Amino acid sequence: MNIRKLVDTAVAGSYFPLQGSQYEFLPFAAYLEIAIISRDATGTNDLKATVFSGSDVLQEQANVDVKATAVAVYPDDFSLTDVAAAGERIGIQLDAVASASAVCLVVVKITPV
Repeated sequence: MNIRKLVDTAVAGSYFPLQGSQYEFLPFAAYLEIAIISRDATGTNDLKATVFSGSDVLQEQANVDVKATAVAVYPDDFSLTDVAAAGERIGIQLDAVASASAVCLVVVKITPV
């Protein structure tokens, strides 16, 4: 199953695209594949992402990949992977600065193990 979220970062701040999702806390053990890409109107990369799965930090305040379109290509854009136990939280935090004007796509591919 895939969870897809589009986030418009026209205003500075933090965004948590999976917060409140049915799969924010995994109901079963799973292999996770995560893609985070941005289509930035300014052509700059003013968007950073922190990603964790349970106690595993997969990425901390790293720049989000900028592409011409907000379309995730499998497997090329799914650079973050992890095996997570049932009950673990999938956390994704996007941080935009004041000059950011981007649309960000977050895709989490969840495969039960």
